[in-house]
Amino acid sequence: MPSLDVPGATLHYEVFGTGPLLLCISGADGRGSVFHGVAEAASDRFTVVCWDRRGYSKSLLHGPQELQYRLETDADDAQRLISHLSSEMAYVFGTSSGAIVTLTLLARHPEVVKSAIVHEPPAFTVLPDDLRGSAAGFIHHIYDTYRAWGPDAAIEVFTSGFSDSAEAEIMQSCISSDKGDEIRANSLWWFEFELRQYTSATIDMDSMKAVAEKIIPAIGRTSSGLGTAPTSVIGDEVRRAVLQIPRGHVHYMISPDSLAGVFIEYFK
Repeated sequence: MPSLDVPGATLHYEVFGTGPLLLCISGADGRGSVFHGVAEAASDRFTVVCWDRRGYSKSLLHGPQELQYRLETDADDAQRLISHLSSEMAYVFGTSSGAIVTLTLLARHPEVVKSAIVHEPPAFTVLPDDLRGSAAGFIHHIYDTYRAWGPDAAIEVFTSGFSDSAEAEIMQSCISSDKGDEIRANSLWWFEFELRQYTSATIDMDSMKAVAEKIIPAIGRTSSGLGTAPTSVIGDEVRRAVLQIPRGHVHYMISPDSLAGVFIEYFK
């Protein structure tokens, strides 16, 4: 399996197809394998790269980590992968907390990104004060539930706002502690080091406006609730129409062919 040594980690990644580079950045449990279906569906038009973000699954850590800068490090890792695999700019699809990584990548390394679909980033600091407070309270409730009752109880709270029960079940299975050691380790890493930090990260809107032409904000047609609100705010701020894509928050696992069609239509 291909890997890339970077400062403090070895990044595991997989490559599908040929064509312009398309990097997929996952949320929640951090595994690149959640994109295998859409990678295969898009492989006749793109070189699709699926990677385990550092600390997840096969992307191993080496030595001390600056955990307070995990978000910036994820963005730098994305830049390193793109530069390692291509001399050209890449297309990027980032979802959930992976969409926050994508926004940070655009702020720190815009020169490596041609265009990016930013799907439902829970970037709650961009919200008005009242909604920001509600969102922060919900995140802390999830974390407190995790500490008191464990990850399975917490993920049920996390998915309680999903309008699609099939999506909620898939999301729960991705972080369920009874799915084996890899998933258990991923879920603990996410609850401890990502859930609160990424959702409370400051998004540099001036930097976003400077690269507005690269940003395609996106929400799922069946998505609802606080999780979709930051996408609308970001779209308004950078004056970009919000793209509606099939299904909801984990549509790439339910309808990979339709998302591949979105890539073909919007990544030109």
